[in-house]
Amino acid sequence: MADYTVLGIDPSIAATGLVLLKATGEKQPQVLLAEEVKPAEAAGFARIRAIAFSVMSIIHTHQPNAIVVEGYSLNLKNAASVVPLVELGGVLRLMLHLDGLCWYDPRANQLKQFVTGHGGAPKSHLMMHVLKRWGYTSATDNIADAYGLACIGLAQANRLPGITTPMRALAGSLILRSN
Repeated sequence: MADYTVLGIDPSIAATGLVLLKATGEKQPQVLLAEEVKPAEAAGFARIRAIAFSVMSIIHTHQPNAIVVEGYSLNLKNAASVVPLVELGGVLRLMLHLDGLCWYDPRANQLKQFVTGHGGAPKSHLMMHVLKRWGYTSATDNIADAYGLACIGLAQANRLPGITTPMRALAGSLILRSN
């Protein structure tokens, strides 16, 4: 089996989570990279540009076989965070598109459903379920989300043994995006 890698991206203005997983043929994929992008730029497009450039640098360096970006999940209770998050998501997707790359973009409830079995699970539960299911101890919830996203990408490519039928169905239902 040839090396197959997936980059999971959990976009956030505060700290974007990135996890690059490599299929091993076993239940636990190999972690090649797990980090958060927290640029020094204070705000606005300077911060968005720094995050997007960091993400694209990792993509160009590692050239993953698949990319999974968490889809838009807008918390309208905190309306001030919605616009910067949409701007970041748009810039990331535009840069992927300009580079001719494709990606999957499951929504947050799909990520939660895949990892925990419940689409309405609190964000805090993902870290626990990532540890329980794959034995990976995540430093932050952003990294745990990115890990789950990368696992969805491995499952979509049928490279993640030991998952349930509903997990396989969810991953198989994703549509590859390019714009």
